[in-house]
Amino acid sequence: MAATSTYNEQELLQMLSQNDSTAFEILYDIYWESLYNTAYKRLQHEEHCKDAVQDVFADLWTRRKELEIDNLGAYLHTAVRFQVLKLVNRHSTRNTYFDPFETVLISYMNADGKVREKELSRIITAWMEELPRKRREIFLLYFEQERTTKEIAAQLNISQKTVQNQLGTAMQSLQAHIAVHLLFIVSSGI
Repeated sequence: MAATSTYNEQELLQMLSQNDSTAFEILYDIYWESLYNTAYKRLQHEEHCKDAVQDVFADLWTRRKELEIDNLGAYLHTAVRFQVLKLVNRHSTRNTYFDPFETVLISYMNADGKVREKELSRIITAWMEELPRKRREIFLLYFEQERTTKEIAAQLNISQKTVQNQLGTAMQSLQAHIAVHLLFIVSSGI
């Protein structure tokens, strides 16, 4: 974390919700580098990484009055990962299994509220428990530890194509799992 502050994170978020641009600048200074590094692990393109981080901070400022965030670091890093997915989809045909998942998930995440955030987390956790052990391990290495498919293949002593196939299968499964739950939530008006 690049900046130090006499305020804790929740105080800064409260100040931010009251249009305090100084609080925004402090949060920007604290998180910019780690968010950039998160984006760079995937994109390895300086301008695209800067764009992704800027988009996240622009959204934070735009939605400052309506957001209810318990863990800002986790929220911002998740938002950067979604920005990265959008950029990857826009600039690559190799990662087509992200497109439908991204569309469903981003539209859901753009809807506000702690209830939806917790519900989505519960849905994903339940889905992950159902995955075969090796597929779950690959999924977690890729999304939580931000390893490349090449790194995962080397670590698990399997082919990179197997890693890509397992990720594709996992993403299709997660998309279907979330879509079913979102349809239920939307149809029941939750």
